[in-house]
Amino acid sequence: MLAFSLQAAEVKTIEWTDLMPEEDLKALMAMPEVAHDYSQPSPFDDNYNGDDPTAQAWQQILQSAKVKPEYNNVKVKIPGFIVPLEFDDKQNVTSFFLVPYFGACIHVPPPPPNQIIYVTGASNLKADMIYSPFWITGTITTEAMSHDLANAAYSIKADKVEEYTW
Repeated sequence: MLAFSLQAAEVKTIEWTDLMPEEDLKALMAMPEVAHDYSQPSPFDDNYNGDDPTAQAWQQILQSAKVKPEYNNVKVKIPGFIVPLEFDDKQNVTSFFLVPYFGACIHVPPPPPNQIIYVTGASNLKADMIYSPFWITGTITTEAMSHDLANAAYSIKADKVEEYTW
């Protein structure tokens, strides 16, 4: 019984690629380098309707909400950047999207839903702190969340939010 209690309390440090199903990760790794030819329609455009197979593959990867069910209800620690969604009356961030790179969902197209985590339970997180990366520790679930900015395929109830150190 003691061994079970210790396992339940263990926190698994994960990377973003751990959250991608194998087929999504393989497809992403097989993608050719992005050409920055602005004279042609881009698969990153919302209204893209080209028939280029590579572009179609990019679209599938960028929209994937496939999750890894083995991460449902697992205590994890993951680094990322914060995209604020809700604030308290003192302008502290209370819920946010955690994303793998700075500017995601704001300055560039959002990552695929399986690379976005909806986080609740933050406290004393000032809005001006969003430029720094953070470690988020909590229980991850495969519960999806939709917002105007993006869709998240995972959610975390944060136990701890701390500045990233390496």
